[in-house]
Amino acid sequence: MSNTPLILTERQPPKDDDCACPDTPFITATKLATTSENNDCACANAAMNNSQELNIENRFAQASDTFTLPLSNEFWLACSQQTVYGPCVLNNSAWERWQTFAKPKILREKIDYEFADHHLIQSHNDKIHLLDGEPETLIAWLHISNACSLECPYCYVRKSSERMSEETSFQAITDIFRTACQHNFKKVKLKYAGGEATLHFQLVRKLHAFAVHLSNKTNITLDAVLLSNGVHIKQQDAEWMQANDVKLMISLDGIGEVHNRLRPLRNHTNFDTFRAVENTIDNILLPLDIKPNITMTVTALNANSAADVAKWALIDRDLPTNFNFYRQNPNAATRSDLNLEEEALIEGMLAAYAVIEKYLPERPFLNGLLDRVQTNAHTHTCGVGQNYMVITHTGKLAQCHMHLDHPVSQNLNDPLLNISTGPLHNLSVDQKAGCKDCTFRYRCSGGCPLETYRATGRWDIQSPNCNIYKRLYPEALRLEGLRLLKVNGYLQ
Repeated sequence: MSNTPLILTERQPPKDDDCACPDTPFITATKLATTSENNDCACANAAMNNSQELNIENRFAQASDTFTLPLSNEFWLACSQQTVYGPCVLNNSAWERWQTFAKPKILREKIDYEFADHHLIQSHNDKIHLLDGEPETLIAWLHISNACSLECPYCYVRKSSERMSEETSFQAITDIFRTACQHNFKKVKLKYAGGEATLHFQLVRKLHAFAVHLSNKTNITLDAVLLSNGVHIKQQDAEWMQANDVKLMISLDGIGEVHNRLRPLRNHTNFDTFRAVENTIDNILLPLDIKPNITMTVTALNANSAADVAKWALIDRDLPTNFNFYRQNPNAATRSDLNLEEEALIEGMLAAYAVIEKYLPERPFLNGLLDRVQTNAHTHTCGVGQNYMVITHTGKLAQCHMHLDHPVSQNLNDPLLNISTGPLHNLSVDQKAGCKDCTFRYRCSGGCPLETYRATGRWDIQSPNCNIYKRLYPEALRLEGLRLLKVNGYLQ
């Protein structure tokens, strides 16, 4: 093993699932400048846009909220809560050098500046305050239809045959890009959703073509993802998605009968929906090199199947995989059997992590391992109230896709004002009781605000899943550390 200090890290790719991941960058209150261009770790698309004033006269000390754990006799994992990159792996030489910053000292070695870039050390003279920056992406959920071919027990959509008209959809796209222009967003991200959006694929095609036109006209980058159950995707539709760079998210809640019980075909409960999804992925999507994001909604009924999903999707097919926790809603009020049981959920997720460790894929996977937790530091769990707008099939505006029946406006005249003043309060994690001193506060940011309010009647308190996050996230970080060792050739 080399005596040269070494830090391993890698930015995690964004994930696509139901929720709108936060896109608000962090900035530090102190203006920062670096002594070398190689020390500038600012990233326009990162969840934190950080830099420190690396003044050689300043003394630096270990960041007090850095989480560490040993990976082997030669490597340690270290993760600062303000880092833009995510967790780091330090070899023994780097670890020993970092230990010397237990007492404030001046930066002298090259590795010291790397520590500062990753916020493993911070200026001892100035306390760093994190401020919310301006989000760069306007995210819009387009509710194509209430109709769906499946009848999932936890679904928050009231099923009907109603769909978004062409007139409504084109007006919605126009209003989205108008809003993006007015508020200087650099990117628009569209989620074609429902119900099951693929039931109206011709509308999706027309809608996307119009969005591409407006993207070119306004010079605003367009990103799009289609959310689907994966049962009825046709070859020609998959070819269209590939040609138009439209991403795909598919829900998978177990393997075989577990999936079939939770995601049955409407009026045909004996239909094998899992085999249909498997056929779509193996025989239509993968031959076209389309790798859909797989999302599992973890409930009390399938927590013990998380390991099977991890093996089938992440390991066997190298698909980005997300594990999200079931959130109660009025449509599922009578299904108490779905409610999460803490220890069973933890055991199920640990079993999934064990499978991942056994095979240890090289694809970055940390962002998908634990519900609303993200590797990049952020103060808000999602974009609700900031840069996320939900447009119903009738053209009304809602704050969250789980609040489709509770629009905050009948139109999109001033959408950002209406979503920011609506009844859902997506507070900063720094405003939540029980979160302020938590090491992982800028990773889970207090969990889903809607779920917290449902469980506690408060917006300003930690998630009811707090203990689950605290139990599982160190294990997820450990897996990322092992992955970094493997991809860099250090894992035996």
